[in-house]
Amino acid sequence: MRAHRAATSAFRSRGPSTLARRLSSSAAYASAPYRQLAWASDQQKTAWAAEDTKLHAKMREHVPEALAHNGEEAFDHHLVGVQSVLRSWQAPKHLCDAALFHSVYGTEGFQGFKLPLSHRAELVELIGADAEKLAWIFCMVDRASVDETVFDAVQYVDGRANASLPMFAPRFRARVELGAFQISLTSTAEWLDFITLSLADWLEQVEGAARAENPPVLWGKGEAWAYRRDGYAAMAALLAEHGPTAAIREAAPRMHAEVYGREPEATRDLVQPVTPPVSAAAREAYEAIASAQLDGSAVGTPRVPTDFAPARRRATDYEPYVGE
Repeated sequence: MRAHRAATSAFRSRGPSTLARRLSSSAAYASAPYRQLAWASDQQKTAWAAEDTKLHAKMREHVPEALAHNGEEAFDHHLVGVQSVLRSWQAPKHLCDAALFHSVYGTEGFQGFKLPLSHRAELVELIGADAEKLAWIFCMVDRASVDETVFDAVQYVDGRANASLPMFAPRFRARVELGAFQISLTSTAEWLDFITLSLADWLEQVEGAARAENPPVLWGKGEAWAYRRDGYAAMAALLAEHGPTAAIREAAPRMHAEVYGREPEATRDLVQPVTPPVSAAAREAYEAIASAQLDGSAVGTPRVPTDFAPARRRATDYEPYVGE
C-alpha cells in the first residue's frame, strides 16, 4: 500500500508533461560519424538527398501536418539522425523510411506532436506498408514488452551472450493507457527489423540526452544512460548474431560499444528498466491498474511497476511485468 501511494504521489507531482527529445548533434558524440554518413560515397549521399527531396514533395500532398510541425528544411533532427544511423548500417530502405516517421503517432516517451491515426493509409501510401507498420508499432508499444522478447532470446553464460531466434514471431503489448492490447508480428524478420529500429533510435540520442536533466522521465544529469540499459545491450547482442543483414550484424553491436564506451564511470551501475508514464493518460492508467490489483479485482492486466526512477543496480533489479 505504501509503495502504491508513493508511486501515485510521484505521478501527480510531475503533472502533465512530455518527454522533450534531446538531440545528439555534437560532432564529438560517438554517433556523429553515423549521422554524417562517414562511410558513404558522395554518389550514395547524392542519391539519398534526391530520394529525400521526393519524399518531402509527396509528404506535402499526403501528410502536410508532419512537415508543418517539424519544419520542412531539416524535418526533425532526431528523426533524420536515426534515418542516417540506419543508412550507415546499410539497412534496407523500409527500415530507413520507418526511422523518419518512427514517432509520428506519439510514443510511450514522446507525447509532443502526434499525427492522427486516421492518417495511417496516407502514410502507407507514402512509405509503404512495411515501414508504416514499424512506425505504428513503435508508437503504440509498451517498451518493456519489447525488452521481454529480447531477454527471452538472449542468454548470458559466463558473461558471454548467446542469442537464439524464437520458433514463432514474438508478440508485444500496447501501452497501458491504450488498453495493453496484443500486438502481433507477422514474422521473426519483422521482429528483428523492429529491434534494429529500436536500437538505432536510442544509440542516436543517448549521449546527447545524458547532457541535461529531464524531469518528466526522472533523469538527473547523466542518468539517461540508465534507461533500459540491459534491454539495449541485449538488442546489440541479438543483432550481432541475427541482424537482418550482414552489415547490421557488424555495425549495430560496434556502435553500441562505441556509444556506451563513452559513458562516465559514475553512472555505469545505474538502471532504469521501465519508461515512466509521461502523459496524464498513462499516469491514470497505471493508477487504475494498481488500485484494482490491491484487492485482486484486476484479471488479465499487466502487473504494473511502482518504481520508475534510475537506481543503483540490485541483484533482483528487474522482473518483467507480464499479463496474469
